[in-house]
Amino acid sequence: MSDALKPAEKWSLLEQWDQVQDGSATAEVAAALDRRLRQDEAARQWLASALLLEAELRYEGETLLAAPVPISSTEGGAPVAGVRAGWIGRAGLRWSHAVAALLAAVLTWLGWSLATRQPEEVATLERARGCKWGNSALPTLEGARLPAGMLDLVEGMATLRFESGAEVVLEAPARVELLSKMACRVAEGTVVADVPESAIGFTVHTPRTTVVDYGTRFGVTAGADGKCLVHVLEGLVEVEREGEETPRRLHGGERVDYGDVLQDQLQLTDAPEEPERATRPPSWEQDGWWVITTGYGRGKDSWIQSNAEVKVRGGESFLRVKYTSLDSNLQRKAYLGFDLSSLRSPVAEAELLLEIDRSELGYGTLVPDATFVVYGVTAEEQDGWEEAALSWDAAPAHQPGAPSPQHPIANQAVELGRFQVAQGQQSGVVRVSGAALTDFLNADTNGLATFVICRETDESARNGLVHAFASKEHPRLSPPTLRLRLRPDN
Repeated sequence: MSDALKPAEKWSLLEQWDQVQDGSATAEVAAALDRRLRQDEAARQWLASALLLEAELRYEGETLLAAPVPISSTEGGAPVAGVRAGWIGRAGLRWSHAVAALLAAVLTWLGWSLATRQPEEVATLERARGCKWGNSALPTLEGARLPAGMLDLVEGMATLRFESGAEVVLEAPARVELLSKMACRVAEGTVVADVPESAIGFTVHTPRTTVVDYGTRFGVTAGADGKCLVHVLEGLVEVEREGEETPRRLHGGERVDYGDVLQDQLQLTDAPEEPERATRPPSWEQDGWWVITTGYGRGKDSWIQSNAEVKVRGGESFLRVKYTSLDSNLQRKAYLGFDLSSLRSPVAEAELLLEIDRSELGYGTLVPDATFVVYGVTAEEQDGWEEAALSWDAAPAHQPGAPSPQHPIANQAVELGRFQVAQGQQSGVVRVSGAALTDFLNADTNGLATFVICRETDESARNGLVHAFASKEHPRLSPPTLRLRLRPDN
């Protein structure tokens, strides 16, 4: 049956075999040889014969270089000249058994070794910022080459570069399965894909939706329950949804929302009953610092948004902050009010603490490391603001139509400090301290201090992340907090 093979096919088999043996074969070459030998009996027989011939020739070459081995004649016991043939006969028999065993091992290897070679690498973990990983089946070190498998990102932001050239950013929490150099599956969470021409056709699967790219940048948020939000930042994608006969085509700026994902993210609901810890009076700590939260006494916290249709009541568990030059309706600023009436001595040192809350609004990929500024309102007549009445049109030291709405009115507020939140960071505590904060608190005359939290950093494209901080209503995280060390009484 081996005669059915053409000379070119025989040379190709030998070439592929040599590449597999010396380790230079690509995964595609190894897989092709594996398939050929499984399906083509003529190819199997011819390769086995060729390997046997190679082994015999190698043996003969080694034997010709060996010295003759004298043996006794069966007639009189004298040495017999030209005994190499006799030695070869017995050794050759042993060698033939070895060759047969070798061939058996080779044929066995052909059945499974190629299939059990190192899996093909489909992507590289190019960047990992602040990442914490769950039960990932793949390496999670920055720079690792990744085969197909599951990644479970608990915190942070991870950038994958697929072999096709597609870039996919995972935004925690996210569970993403790498399928091939041209596809991945989002089991749960958010990814942003940036696909060059070399990877047109790159596909993102979710539990019930498939997104096929045609050279674009797009975001996908998926839930294990089948909900899915696809947002095209630029270019064109085709979206196939389980149960729908006709795929949808989306261009830049368009989105499709299966299951009201965006509506759930935008929904403003009052948090459960305010945690007891937030309403406790200031307590004297062992290190000599007073602790005051926005939940104490006349304390308060809320936020405002430039979109008049958004009704913020102040009972939400988060404080949203954003600056964008791309959409005048999406500006957000946070306001904090602290009751200082219990202080009986001047402040020697002070720090403001805010705990970052996870935000589901927007893509962290589109906002670089963000700088925030904390201002103190010096116009004390505006300290009486109420959470439910606070709005974009009525907020302390705020001018709705100002050219830079992220900043307060200059003669009604003073800068107290700055802090930075790393790209993709959605947990942790940020602090502001220094002489400006201490002086502002000591200048207070009405027992109330109002702070404004603004973001200075713009987004690189529409739909960038809206940062969030825990309010006094948050069920788990700490409310905005002032830590004060007072001057000792004279």
